[in-house]
Amino acid sequence: MKVFAIVLIVFAIIAVSLAQVQDPTDPTYTGQPGCLTEEEVTVGLYPHFRVKRGYWRCSVLGQPATLELCPVAQGFLEAARACVPWSQWYWTPTVAPPSYPVADVTDVPPQ
Repeated sequence: MKVFAIVLIVFAIIAVSLAQVQDPTDPTYTGQPGCLTEEEVTVGLYPHFRVKRGYWRCSVLGQPATLELCPVAQGFLEAARACVPWSQWYWTPTVAPPSYPVADVTDVPPQ
């Protein structure tokens, strides 16, 4: 019986830890990087997957990226890593960032 309880506790810990990671296959995923690698901080800017004026800024290692918006008449162009006029903007395939933000334990709904 003790073995069953230990196995149950281990599975519960694994389930909780997996629930805290943003799933990139989730259709509501926005492309927010976790800023957990030096590469992400060096690159700095990542496009928002849903809002074409939006982009994520990684400025501090270990802290999730912050959302910023281009001016109304501009969109974020990943190739230029900058806001450009809509006449110069073009679609590019979405590419997942190297890491994903880890949700705060308080963000996980009770089950």
